[in-house]
Amino acid sequence: MNSAENNIYRLTLLIVMLLPIVGLTQELIEDPYEGSVDSAEISYIISGRYVGQEPPTTEPELFAPDIISVEGIQHCFPAFSPDAKEVYWTTITEGIRPKIMFMEEIGGQWTSPEVAPFSGEYGDFAPVFSRDGQRLYFASSRPDGYGKKDIWYVEKSMFGWGQPENLGSPPNSAENETQPSLTEDGTLYFVRTLKGVEWNRGIFRSRNVNGIYLKPRRLNKIINTKHADIYPYIAPDESYLMFGSNRPGSKSKETDIYISFRKDDGSWTKPQNIGEAVNDGYSVSFPYITIDGKYLFFNRFNESKTDAFYWVDSEIIEQFEIENMLR
Repeated sequence: MNSAENNIYRLTLLIVMLLPIVGLTQELIEDPYEGSVDSAEISYIISGRYVGQEPPTTEPELFAPDIISVEGIQHCFPAFSPDAKEVYWTTITEGIRPKIMFMEEIGGQWTSPEVAPFSGEYGDFAPVFSRDGQRLYFASSRPDGYGKKDIWYVEKSMFGWGQPENLGSPPNSAENETQPSLTEDGTLYFVRTLKGVEWNRGIFRSRNVNGIYLKPRRLNKIINTKHADIYPYIAPDESYLMFGSNRPGSKSKETDIYISFRKDDGSWTKPQNIGEAVNDGYSVSFPYITIDGKYLFFNRFNESKTDAFYWVDSEIIEQFEIENMLR
């Protein structure tokens, strides 16, 4: 090796050694998602829970700007694993079928966004983890289902995710089933075709008894009104339900997020708008509480047809829980 080659070798070695330190500054070399979500690359090091983002306060903040929340791409909600080291979400762009993206933290560093190994060929959306993190449920228009859209899942092994499996019938049917949300015991809340109401969709519940789903039941009329009631999130203990609705009193141009509490007899309290701190957009939708219970994620959609993730400390909904206990 001559002197020039030796100098190049030493310089290269020094750069490699300094990369982790330089990465901590999170200087962006290239815009992620440039050109296509398939070719997105993050060229700086990100580490830490929740994609290395600074936790929010009780004021909502845009989540992971230029990493996950990107202009021109529509999302459902970000589904985090129990250890907050994996995240899956949906991208929907005009003329391209919906697909599920993911990032994961490996060796203390988050990977760039990629299409999930089980997604991309068919229309897939609305992923959500089981409470133990061993399953990922999602809605899909892939073939061999019961309707145009069914609820599917993949199961994790030591080799990664397995092949998608249809959740079966029930809960799936010849109607469309989407937007799954699950309790600790596996009870499933989801959206199904409901004729005669706005958007022709409503929120349904299917109990899981010994691993078998029972016939789904439509939630009562205090939840499913003649207006659009959609985007359910059910608490792990089934104590409360958050969902999107355009019922009278909504602040946004389309849907606001509401919260309702389950009574001892299985009925629901009158839904309450969770307030202007969250509900101040063109449309606010897809509420999701992280499995550790710390953060509320939601979506804001604006007139430029851009959906973006926001997050806020879950303390914002504690006032409603206290009010419900005092009734």
